[in-house]
Parts: sequence; C-alpha cells; structure tokens
Amino acid sequence: MQHLFPGGAIPNDLFEEMVKEYHEKRLIMIKDQLGIDDAKKSWFSKKTIDDLFKAAGATEETSEQFGLEIHYGVVPEDRKGVPIPDDYVGLHNVILVATKPEGDTGSENDDDDGKGYDTGTLCPPSCH
Repeated sequence: MQHLFPGGAIPNDLFEEMVKEYHEKRLIMIKDQLGIDDAKKSWFSKKTIDDLFKAAGATEETSEQFGLEIHYGVVPEDRKGVPIPDDYVGLHNVILVATKPEGDTGSENDDDDGKGYDTGTLCPPSCH
C-alpha cells in the first residue's frame, strides 16, 4: 500500500466515505446527545490562508518550511469581541494556525491579534 501521509492527496471515493462516516455517526451522535445541528464544514478564502502564512513570516522562498495546524473548537458564548455570528455559538469550528520551521506559531511580533484564524464560514448555518 502506498503511504500518502503526511499531507498526501486521497482519492475522491475515500474523501466521500470519510465525510459520510462523519455525517452518519458523529453528527447524529452530537444531535442525539447535545441537541445541536452541528456544522459540517468550514470555508476559508485563499486570501485568508495567504494572510495567515504572511503573518507568520512565510515568503515565497521559505514557504516549504511552513505548515498548517488545524485545531478543533466550539464557538463559545463569549467571543471576546470577535464578530462571529450568534448562530455559530455552540457549533464546532476549526482554527487555522500557520507553523514556523522551528515549530513556533504566530508572527514574529506576537500581539493581541492572536495566532489563529477562526472566522471561516460554517455550514450549516451559512451554506453556499
């Protein structure tokens, strides 16, 4: 068997099966146990991802040295002033973090803007 990981492409039929398993098992369990119609996906624009890497210090020349961590989270009631829609509260979400070659996260000049991007478009409620 060919080893595809980390970061290898997977065939469409495996992608579809993985999504189906999530929808048929995890989303049903979340609905049954928590009473939440949880998000199925999160969408980020290419510009957002490019900005994330730029903020971490990636350049065209060093791009191969950077990576992307995807953290799972749940949108809390207190969104710390971030304008995340009210109908996202309680839904799972992903937070993107660009990683530097030395394993650090965030930008060279860390500030209160944080290190993760968490304003993807959740579906549901905002499917397109």
